[in-house]
Amino acid sequence: MRRSRTTAFVGIVAALWIAGSSAAALGSTQPPQQAAQGQAVSPAASPAAQEEFVPVKSLPAHEQLPAVPLVLSAYAFIWVALLVYLWTIWRRLMKVEQEMRTLTARLGEKAGRP
Repeated sequence: MRRSRTTAFVGIVAALWIAGSSAAALGSTQPPQQAAQGQAVSPAASPAAQEEFVPVKSLPAHEQLPAVPLVLSAYAFIWVALLVYLWTIWRRLMKVEQEMRTLTARLGEKAGRP
């Protein structure tokens, strides 16, 4: 019981730490080039396109996320993991069935003896 609480606590702390670090990284208002140079970005200097809808196709290549490969690789990983898990269960089940057949045969031999 105590171990599960400790594990849950460590998981919550890790999740909060990851969420905080990613929020700090996403919360930056400076573009990457100017943030690296240490320059502040004024609202007047930002382009007007940031204040309205901008289609993804019109964004520069370094600001677009390659979503399709990431989603496909995530689905592929989940399916492979699921199939490997099912295969291991199937193998263990076959071993148990073989042991049951062996025990049934032994019990049949013992029951047949006087």
